[in-house]
Amino acid sequence: MITGTARDADAGITVEVAPGGSLQDLTFDQRSLRLSGERLAEAVLRLVEAATARADQRVRHEFGLGEAELTALGIGGDTELAEHTTPDTWRV
Repeated sequence: MITGTARDADAGITVEVAPGGSLQDLTFDQRSLRLSGERLAEAVLRLVEAATARADQRVRHEFGLGEAELTALGIGGDTELAEHTTPDTWRV
C-alpha cells in the first residue's frame, strides 16, 4: 500500500496517510502533550497536508500518472482534497 508520512520531531507527532489524505496512523509522544489544543490541531493538519502531498507524489511516480489521471482518481495535488477524504470527527 502506498502511503505518505510526515513527522514533527519538536512536537512529537507522526502522521501517515493514504493517497488523497485518508488518515492511516496518527502518533503522539510526550512532547505533544505540552501543546495547546489549537497548536496540536494546527500541527496535525499541517502534517496531514505534507504527508498527503508525499503519498500523491509516490502514486504519480509509481504508476507514471499525469495530473489529469491523478485528478480523475481524486488524488491530485489539491490540498483541499484532504479535507474531503478524512473524517470530520477528528478535525477541530
